[in-house]
Amino acid sequence: MGVKLTEKKTVSAMNTEQTFLIVVDGAIRRLSLGDLQKMMGNNIFYPTITLEQSSNPKFSLPTPFMADMYQRAMGGYMMKVVNGKAYAAKLAHSNWEFFADGTKVDNAAKYETMVHVPDCHFKADNKTLQFGGLFPISGGKIFESPNWVGAYKISYDGNGVAHSRPNVTPKHTQTMSQFFAAAQKLGSNFGLANYGFQCLIEALYQVSFGNLNSQAVIGSGFQSSSWEACRDVPMGKCISLGDGSGKVLYNDATLGNQYPVKLFGFEDLWGKLWEFRPGIRFYMDGDTRYAVVYSGNQVSNTANGRKFTIPSSANGEYITRKTLGAYWDAFPQAVGGGDSTYYCDGFWASKTGELLYVGGHANHGSQCGLSYAASHNGFPHTWAALGARLAFYGNPIIVSGSELMAM
Repeated sequence: MGVKLTEKKTVSAMNTEQTFLIVVDGAIRRLSLGDLQKMMGNNIFYPTITLEQSSNPKFSLPTPFMADMYQRAMGGYMMKVVNGKAYAAKLAHSNWEFFADGTKVDNAAKYETMVHVPDCHFKADNKTLQFGGLFPISGGKIFESPNWVGAYKISYDGNGVAHSRPNVTPKHTQTMSQFFAAAQKLGSNFGLANYGFQCLIEALYQVSFGNLNSQAVIGSGFQSSSWEACRDVPMGKCISLGDGSGKVLYNDATLGNQYPVKLFGFEDLWGKLWEFRPGIRFYMDGDTRYAVVYSGNQVSNTANGRKFTIPSSANGEYITRKTLGAYWDAFPQAVGGGDSTYYCDGFWASKTGELLYVGGHANHGSQCGLSYAASHNGFPHTWAALGARLAFYGNPIIVSGSELMAM
């Protein structure tokens, strides 16, 4: 009796002993991941990059085989909570107006538009990263990111429930705790995109493009002194890019030509308004400032975790050095560069800062970008230029587009 491979479940990771089915001279044979790795060579199979070797934001990039495979396993989904259970259906790779099964999306306002973020494997030391993506590396780690992150910044409905949806304006002027509470109204597994996600998305960008200047590579994002008008442009302008990366032209009478951006399916990671990143907090002990990286779906100013020392002062200068190391920490450690050197993005820090937000808003110009970080405000901070991004920390039930629409 024949077996339909297309009906079998897919996996998001493999170990070296597990096998692929391949065809050799017309016959089906098995090949282990470990043997494939040996055939291709570690430097190809697990691409390795080294950062901060000079002020040039460009660096040597090996064949991005693993990054490409990881990106293909990502992608946009529509998610819906029904009777306390989360269901998700894949969107078409190149056009989010359709589901992957060919069904046209009936009404995006019925769902949460999310991007799947599979477990991402890596091994790092000092300034060097070995990227495994979907595949484990001996002695390596996994970025502590939720597996589902909003394609859009959080918006609220009339009941104060957080959503990730196009065609609405993002919510702002909330504390990080208020954003988290609004996300939890969708269900206990919902929360906010965290510091682990930030480390992952920066690493994936690095091994995909080989250039730390995200504005030059992807696009500037919204840029205008009329930053409130940029903030209030409805989200979803990059929907035509599907799961991809790039920029689109947006024009209106107030703002003129603007170029909102999308990276791996995530819209407006920089240039529209800042985003909170829980999962990391800061405190002073005497004259030394520390970062504490904590785990789980929570927002906290007291949680325990691994810690490292960080700068206690920075005023928007451009980043020259990051923490990196064994966890590939994305947090900045030094400034003094420019908008076309090193990381090409700015950094803020102070002794009283307790939380992290990233990306930047429209009137910060070339300081904005994937690495732009602010850590100079207290835990209760709110601002009209500061938002958040939804995340789901559970495992949704995967269905087809037509099945999701029928629910």
